[in-house]
Amino acid sequence: MTTEVIDRPHITDEDLDRFTKILNTSMRELLDQADSAVSELMLERSRDTELIDSTAADINRTMSLHLHSRKSKLIKKIKDALKRIEEGTYGYCDICGEEISLKRLEVRPVTSKCIACKEAQERMEALIS
Repeated sequence: MTTEVIDRPHITDEDLDRFTKILNTSMRELLDQADSAVSELMLERSRDTELIDSTAADINRTMSLHLHSRKSKLIKKIKDALKRIEEGTYGYCDICGEEISLKRLEVRPVTSKCIACKEAQERMEALIS
């Protein structure tokens, strides 16, 4: 009789420290990028009066705002992950409560769902769309 070993990671304090550093570094990078994007938009706006084709400037501005919006969502996910680390719930699925594999956390440190629940969520979203 063989016992099947289930791949359930034990998240150590060292793992939590590592994820905290990764998340904080990502947050700083995103905030720096956001600051630079805002500066660029302000500079573009001051130059817009000199542009003959303001449509191109509008398209660039729209694209920049879209990217900024995506980065804002990621910043919120990072803050949520850091909060889960503080609360001791990091690494556990917020739907089923099972542990999230260490491999999944390493690929996507902001995740709050195990792969099974995330796949189920995506299937539901596809049905609704």
